[in-house]
Amino acid sequence: MEEMEVVPITREHGAAGAGPDEQDDAGAEGQTGTRLTREQSKANTRERLLNAARTVFARSGYHGATVELIASEAGFSTGALYSNFDGKEDLFLALMEREIDAHAREISAAVETRHSVAERATGGARQWMTMIEREPELLLLFVEFWAYGVRDPSVRPKVAARFAQMRELLTRLIADGVREFDLELELPAEHLAVAIDALADGIARQKLTDPDAVPDELMGRVLSLLFAAVTRPAGTGTRSGP
Repeated sequence: MEEMEVVPITREHGAAGAGPDEQDDAGAEGQTGTRLTREQSKANTRERLLNAARTVFARSGYHGATVELIASEAGFSTGALYSNFDGKEDLFLALMEREIDAHAREISAAVETRHSVAERATGGARQWMTMIEREPELLLLFVEFWAYGVRDPSVRPKVAARFAQMRELLTRLIADGVREFDLELELPAEHLAVAIDALADGIARQKLTDPDAVPDELMGRVLSLLFAAVTRPAGTGTRSGP
């Protein structure tokens, strides 16, 4: 895959002014001037490395990024990086897990308070489109790493496990909606989650390639139609509307 030129991500990370040999020393001071325990210091170092990795991966792509660049961005030596991660691949997998978890929480919040299947579909779709617009470089990185992972049988299960996080979330949201609105599905919730996840990925690729061709409301409308087609009131043979 060609190296992608993207705008650096703006999420803040820890200051890069630390000495080059700084690692997980107990008793380090936090931003408030209080002394940190060893566990807190290690967690702080790990978070700074993840934030630095996010910036460097976005700027240079997966293949262009190096552990030296990431450690330097965080203000640490490579020794600090290797004391927290096995290497670049392990670091990226941890970053994927963190970012997918954050996106999952945003989508859950956008869906769970809605009062109909159609509203939930629209709310979740709107949040997904917002994320595409807000962080296109992160989506591009995931596509790049997916292509890397599927070519390497030893990496593929690790990549699949991270992407499965979103399908598991969708399965739970679907199951919750079916129960709350007293509906039945024409196919298992797990299978519907796969279809929705694939639709979201496809919409994202189309939006990034040709933004004007993909109206912001398209995904929500398609999801509403999909749920109308695969749901019916529980205990009846009549399909419900969205």
